[in-house]
Amino acid sequence: MTRKPTSLTRRHLMAIAASSPLAFAATSVLAQETTMRIASVNPPTNLSVQIAEQVGERITERTEGRVAFQMFPSAQLGTTTDSLEQASQGQPVITYTSASFMAQFGVPELAAVEGPFVVADNAEGERLAFSDLMMGYYDQLAESSGIRVVALNWFDGARHMIGTEAYPSPSALEGVRMRVPPVETWLNTFEPMGVIATTVEAAEAYSALSQGVVTAAESPLTGLRASRWYEVVKEITLTGHFNLFTGWVMSEAAYQALSEEDRVILMEEFRKGGQELTAQSEALEGEIRAEFEAAGVTFHEADLDAFRKATTGFWESFPDGLYEEIRAAASGA
Repeated sequence: MTRKPTSLTRRHLMAIAASSPLAFAATSVLAQETTMRIASVNPPTNLSVQIAEQVGERITERTEGRVAFQMFPSAQLGTTTDSLEQASQGQPVITYTSASFMAQFGVPELAAVEGPFVVADNAEGERLAFSDLMMGYYDQLAESSGIRVVALNWFDGARHMIGTEAYPSPSALEGVRMRVPPVETWLNTFEPMGVIATTVEAAEAYSALSQGVVTAAESPLTGLRASRWYEVVKEITLTGHFNLFTGWVMSEAAYQALSEEDRVILMEEFRKGGQELTAQSEALEGEIRAEFEAAGVTFHEADLDAFRKATTGFWESFPDGLYEEIRAAASGA
């Protein structure tokens, strides 16, 4: 049976903050002051990093200094997997990640929400991110891995392909060495189209593209601006293949060590930050495209029907009916 998504009121957030699938004896005495590390593989120029810093400042102000933050962009605390492991071990780390990365921590269904062409737009993404379906997955994640989802509604735009040539149809990807993260969602999407999936960390992708280690990559336009990959490869194909559920997760132990009031403040501000990033990313797309074209980048349209057909095999590894359940939650059916 499909569960209908519900909007999160402050009362709902209070209930979430008060609940916990794990019992931590250490939380019997709540910490009065906490400094958390905000970790991201993205550079300081990335919009998500800039807005996260603003979110941290608002939380510190609202908690009257009880919760403070230190920023660690550009993979200063290691890869995304490194910082997720730190969080799962109870360290006070909040890291930028996506649903597909979290699927590796005991909730494989989270990879499905980021499958190819799952959500139609950011409004559907916001609805799905806070639906009853996803809230259930978040609780499973906290119980299985000690990681608490704070907000996965930081939508920075649909992802497109960039490379040394255009990829207007799936057949154009045969034999292309594409930079992808080591995550099943990417591998199960691109490898069936003949891509030679090559793992390169985000911080190293610029040099990999410039040296020809890989000849293609994929990212939203905002990410391409921040990473400057367009300086070394000049062809962008507008596939819009993924709309990632990116955002922030943290140690469940550190989350439970906060007071109930501070948990609610943290959840509210990170959700608000996601809505801010989404709005700004949408507003920037036209500006970024003009900027790229002035720098010699050429944009190409894609045969989206062909790409949708080529990626239908993605769902073969998931239970029957899961796609329909996700679509119902996203559409509000």
